[in-house]
Amino acid sequence: MITLKDIFKAVCEHISEVTETVIVDSDIKEPVTRPCFKIFMSTSKSGFYSSSLRELKVYFNLYYYAADRQKSKSEIMDMTDKLSFSFLEPFRIKENCAVYIDDLDFEKVENGILNCSFDFEIGTEFLDESELENMEELFIQKN
Repeated sequence: MITLKDIFKAVCEHISEVTETVIVDSDIKEPVTRPCFKIFMSTSKSGFYSSSLRELKVYFNLYYYAADRQKSKSEIMDMTDKLSFSFLEPFRIKENCAVYIDDLDFEKVENGILNCSFDFEIGTEFLDESELENMEELFIQKN
């Protein structure tokens, strides 16, 4: 079973590893210590995909705060490349779950801030097999 926490943690770890940049809590207001990332995740859709699968669609906004507010053009281009190249292979959420992220949108915001946004959709079991086995044992014991 994949939870929203699993997804958020995997994205944060991936970004931190690939960019070698600190991720700060998204609740922190400016000023932040630069360079850093703020990562926001929202869920747009959650529901049944089939009898044992839950469908999740999540949206991410990554805000990269360049080291220098005024002279950030080159740094933002480098970060755009790092992020783009890092998602060319399937993105692994857990050992048994990976997704393709094929549509990253980049926008340079004011004051040396880069916004990278993307979304993806997964189907995840909402009952893992160990829970099903326990339920079967309870059913057998009851009868």
